[in-house]
Amino acid sequence: MSRPSAIALIVKSRKALLADASERLPADATRLHNAAERLLSVLLDVRAGRVDTFELTEPTRMHVVISAD
Repeated sequence: MSRPSAIALIVKSRKALLADASERLPADATRLHNAAERLLSVLLDVRAGRVDTFELTEPTRMHVVISAD
C-alpha cells in the first residue's frame, strides 16, 4: 500500500472508532478512545516515515505494509 493510502486508511479507521464510541457504554467507549489514540500515534509515525509496517486491530484486523515510493 502506498504511504498516502495508509494514512487515509488510518484516518478512516480512527474516525470510525470515535463515531462508534459515542454509541457505546462508558467502558467500551473508553476502550475505543484508547484505540483511537494509539492510531493517532501510528498515523504520526507513518506520516514521518518512521514506520513501514503496522497492524490495525479495530474496527477490522489488518496488517499493512507500506511500499517504497
